[in-house]
Amino acid sequence: MKKNDDSKEITSRRPIGDYRFGEEAVSTLTNKERKENKSSASVNYMASQSRKLVLGFVVVAVLTLRVEGKLFSVNNSQIGNKRTISDIQFDGTMGKIQDCIDNLKDPGDECVIQPGSYHEKVTITNKYGSKESPIVIRGDPNALTKLDGTVPLRPAEWERMNNGAYKAFIHYDITQLFIDDEMMTNARWPNSLWSDKTIFDSQFWAKSAKNSTRGLMIDGGKHKLADSGFNVTGAMAVLNVGSFCTFTRKVLNHGKGKDRFTYRDDFGDNLNFKPKNNQYFLESKLEFLDNPGEWFYEKKNGIGTLYVMTMDGKSPEGRNVRGKVQEVAFNITSSAYVVFKDLTFFATTLQARSSNQLEFRSINFSYPTYNRRMLGDTTPPHWTKIMSGQGSMKFINNTVYGTDGIALEYQGANDLVENNFFEYNDWSGANMNGAGGGGGTVLSQSIGDNFIRNTLRNNGASVGYRSGYKSHAQLNDISRTCWGMIQHDGSGIQVQVKRQTDVLLEQNWIYDSPKYGLRFDGAPPNIGRNGTMRRNVIRKTNGMMVKGDNHIVDHNLIFHKFTKGGDHDGQGSKCNLCVLWYVRENPVSINHNTSVEYNAADIANGGVHNKKLFSMSGELKDNIIGDVRTELMDPDNMDFRPRPESAYIQNNVGPYSFEETKRKYWIPGRQLYKASNPVPPDGSNTVKADKRDVLMWLNGFQATTHFVYLGTSSDNLKRQGVARNGDNVVKIRKELNGGVKYYWRVDAKLNAKVTHEGDLWSFTTIE
Repeated sequence: MKKNDDSKEITSRRPIGDYRFGEEAVSTLTNKERKENKSSASVNYMASQSRKLVLGFVVVAVLTLRVEGKLFSVNNSQIGNKRTISDIQFDGTMGKIQDCIDNLKDPGDECVIQPGSYHEKVTITNKYGSKESPIVIRGDPNALTKLDGTVPLRPAEWERMNNGAYKAFIHYDITQLFIDDEMMTNARWPNSLWSDKTIFDSQFWAKSAKNSTRGLMIDGGKHKLADSGFNVTGAMAVLNVGSFCTFTRKVLNHGKGKDRFTYRDDFGDNLNFKPKNNQYFLESKLEFLDNPGEWFYEKKNGIGTLYVMTMDGKSPEGRNVRGKVQEVAFNITSSAYVVFKDLTFFATTLQARSSNQLEFRSINFSYPTYNRRMLGDTTPPHWTKIMSGQGSMKFINNTVYGTDGIALEYQGANDLVENNFFEYNDWSGANMNGAGGGGGTVLSQSIGDNFIRNTLRNNGASVGYRSGYKSHAQLNDISRTCWGMIQHDGSGIQVQVKRQTDVLLEQNWIYDSPKYGLRFDGAPPNIGRNGTMRRNVIRKTNGMMVKGDNHIVDHNLIFHKFTKGGDHDGQGSKCNLCVLWYVRENPVSINHNTSVEYNAADIANGGVHNKKLFSMSGELKDNIIGDVRTELMDPDNMDFRPRPESAYIQNNVGPYSFEETKRKYWIPGRQLYKASNPVPPDGSNTVKADKRDVLMWLNGFQATTHFVYLGTSSDNLKRQGVARNGDNVVKIRKELNGGVKYYWRVDAKLNAKVTHEGDLWSFTTIE
C-alpha cells in the first residue's frame, strides 16, 4: 500500500465487471446531410463518452427481467494451478468443459471454468440465452483459466547432433513449438527469428528479379539462393508475388547452385504481378536448420522426429517443451445470446458461425493461430473467425498477440469491436489461396460495424483494419502497420470500393508506418462514393489517399511523409494529402464532387498523371498547406493542439481546436483500468520547456476522478491538479525549466474505495 503526498490510500486491484459502452448508430446520411453535419458525430460521441462510461453500468444493474439459471463448473483435477471457487454454490461440477457446456439448457445458465490449463476440443451448438439472461461461459477473472492447444513433449532422450541441434522421437504431429514459453521459429532460408522480431522484416526475405514470371521465381537480391548450397525442391515457399497477396506453394523444381525455382501458379486472373516488388522465403527442409531458435519436424515410416536448436545451446531435456496439435478449441454454431469472458486461449482459438448476439469479453488470445507448413499443408491458417450471418456480435476488451494469420475476421450486422489490443500478428501474411479481396490484421465482412478504441501495433500485414460496409472506425490508435514491408500496397485503415458508401473514419491516430494512414481504393470506372474521413491525425506514414467521388474529407491533420516503400500509386514524396484527379495511367478523372475542407497538411495535391502534377481535386475550402510543425504545440510528443498564434485557429482547421482553458483532449486507443497514453510520452527527451503548459493522458476506464502529480524526483511528487467529469488535461502550475528530467503520475479513482495508482512516467525538457 502506497500513499501520495496528501495521505490518501491507493489500491491497485484491477476492477472486475462488465465493460460496456453504449452502441453508436452508424451514419446513413446522404452526402449533403453529412456535409452539413460534418462534425456532429464526433462531437456527440465525445460529449457523451464519460456519461456512458458511468451510466451504461447503471442500466445493467436495474434490469429486472433477468432469469436466474443454473450454475455449473469445470474442475480439472489434473491441473497444477487448481483453485476451487469456494464462495459459489454450484449445481454441478464436471471434469470436462464439454460436459459443462452440455448442461447449459436455458437462458441464464452459466458454466464457470475454474483456474487451470485445459486441453480439450469443445463443440458449442444450439445454446440459446436471451437478451436479459444470456448463457455465460467464463473463467475466473482473478486467476488464469487457459485453453491450451499444445501438449507436453517428453521424449525418452534428446540426442545432440554435430551442428549443435538436438533431435528426439515424438508421438505427435506438431505445427508449432514452444520451449520455456518462447515460440521457436520454423527452420527457414533466409534466416530470421520470432524472438528478435526480425521475422516481420522483409530484409530477411529473398527478392525477385525483374525477369521472374508467374510460376518461376528468379533471385534478384542480396540473398543468393545459388550460393546457399541447398537443393530446395520440395520446400515450402512463402511467396509475396502480388502486392498484398501472399501465398504458400511447394517448390516443384530446383537444382543446387541454381538461382531459380518453379512453383504451381493457380492464383487466378486478379493477381497484380510485379516481379520487381516480389519476395519470398523458404521453409520445411532439415538443411535450413542452422540458427539458434529454429526447429524442424519430419515424419518417416510412421515415426516423427523433432529437431531443435535451442536459443542457449543447451539440451531441451527437463525443460518445458510443448507442441501445438490443435487449431480450434471452441467451435460455436447455431447459438444466440451467449457470453464468453475471462479466458485465455494459448496456441488455439475459437470460431463461430451461424450464430447471433455472441459476446466475447476480456479474453486473451496468445499465439492463437499458426500455419501448418511444417506438415506440408499450403492452405491458410485457421484464424479467429466470428461469422454471424445476419446476426451481430460484440468483441470487447480482448488481446490478440502472436498470430501467423489474420488476428480477427468477423461478419454480421452492426457488430461492435471495442477496446481491444492487437500486437505482433500476421508475420508471414500468407493468408490467401487465390488473388483478390485482401486480408489485414483485422478483417471486417460486416455491415454497419463499429470499430472503436482499438490499439493495433507492430503488426505485419499490409492493412491494419480492412473495413466492412458502412463501417464506423473511431478513436483507434494504429501504428507500425507492416513496418517490415513483408507486403506491398496497404494502409492503416483501408476501404475497398464497394464498402465506401456511408463509411465513417474519424478521430483516429495512424502513425509510424510505411503504408498510407487512410485509404479509399478505386480505379475508374470502378470507384467508391460517399465516404467520410474526419478529424484524423496521420503522422509519419505514406499519407492519406482519396480515390472515388462525393466523399467528405475534413478537419484532418497529415504530416511527415514516410516514403520508404509501400507507395504503389506513383506519388513518391510529392503528396501527403492525396485527393487524386487520376489513378495512375487511367484517363478518367475523379473526385470532382468530393468535399475537402479545413484540413492541414505539409504536402497536398491531386497526384501525378502522365508526369504532370495536379492540384487537389474536389470542392476545396479553407485547407492550409505548409509546414505543420510550426502551427502545433508539440507534434513530436503527440500534442497536436494548435499554438495560440496558429493560422489554424481562425477557421478551426485540423482535428483539434484551441481554447486556453480546455480540459479535454481526445486520445485514441484502448483504455486500461488505470491512466495510460501520457502526453508527453513516457521517456521523451524532446519536450520543449516553454511549450509544455499542460499534462494530458488517456483516462482509466470508468474512473470518475484523476489525480495528477509532478516533480523532479520520482519519490517526491506534488499534486498538480484534479480532473473530473471526463477531463484529461491538467495545467502545470509552474513553468518548466530546460534540461531537467521530470517525473509524473496520474492516479485513477474508480469509486470511494478503489483508486488505481498510475505508472511512473518521465520526460526531459530542452530549451
